[in-house]
Amino acid sequence: MKNSVSLVLIGGFGFVGRNILDVIAQDDQFDGLDPMVIDNLTNAVPGHETLDLPSFVGGYEEADALAFLEAQRTEDCSRIFVFLAGETRVAESKDRPLDFIDANISTPSKFVMEAVQPGDHFILISTAGALFDGTFEVRTNSAYCPKNFYGATKAAEEMILEKLVDLRGGTFSVIRMTNVYGRFSDRKKSAIHAFTRAIVDGGEVFINGDGKQSRDFVYAGDVGRGIATQAKRIRDGEAYDRVNILGAGVSTTLMDVVGAIEAASGEMLNYTKVPAEELLKTEPRDVIASAEDVKILLGDQITDLADGIRLTYAYYLR
Repeated sequence: MKNSVSLVLIGGFGFVGRNILDVIAQDDQFDGLDPMVIDNLTNAVPGHETLDLPSFVGGYEEADALAFLEAQRTEDCSRIFVFLAGETRVAESKDRPLDFIDANISTPSKFVMEAVQPGDHFILISTAGALFDGTFEVRTNSAYCPKNFYGATKAAEEMILEKLVDLRGGTFSVIRMTNVYGRFSDRKKSAIHAFTRAIVDGGEVFINGDGKQSRDFVYAGDVGRGIATQAKRIRDGEAYDRVNILGAGVSTTLMDVVGAIEAASGEMLNYTKVPAEELLKTEPRDVIASAEDVKILLGDQITDLADGIRLTYAYYLR
């Protein structure tokens, strides 16, 4: 009988959270990771209400959310938090900087001080792209050099929450994700999802710049498995890395993504290129994660982009 541990998913009904829940439900190696969810449903995936698991609907910062956690807590039993909440709209960070400080630093810090207990582990889900300037391959030990304010708030969040978790008697790790795509992405507006919906619906999309900027696109099912693997290692008392990256270890241009979606669908994407010079100044030109580092959680089981896009296209056809 595997040891059981409560896995508290903050924002667990959203895109990444639903993929974590799906992996745990389908893969026996994750038996004993007992999920519960706190989610305000702002970005919840349709169908979340059919899931049979303990949950609190509302903001994680609310007093009732803390009461929910306390009611679910088993005496002398540590928990693993997976923190998926926060502001992620990079382009808006320059116009609403104080909102990003609040969402990515102040409110999470207060939550840690009120919720984390001695023996708990806190996994912060962060970004592998916006923390850096796009001029080199991203490694787990790469020094922060964000090009935008969003990235600056995520760098500060990593450092501050780690120290606060330590003050609370817990342990901490961070998982930095590259560009995630795939199933349960109903509310996502990022490139692969916008392009795929346009193919399905016969709509038009805009491509910023020349379309040759590249990203490390990682399939959401792989991300769910990677996060669950980290939680399993922590639960089982195995060695784990404090800083982790989930990516594919391959960089692909937007125009190559367009080609892959067209190949999967058998249709041509209706797109227009726009200069978007001011926006592109705030974004890394290229993002690629170390192929060696992404294997720490994923091993060799990394979904090929063409296969992942076919699965994503099939999801939108359902």
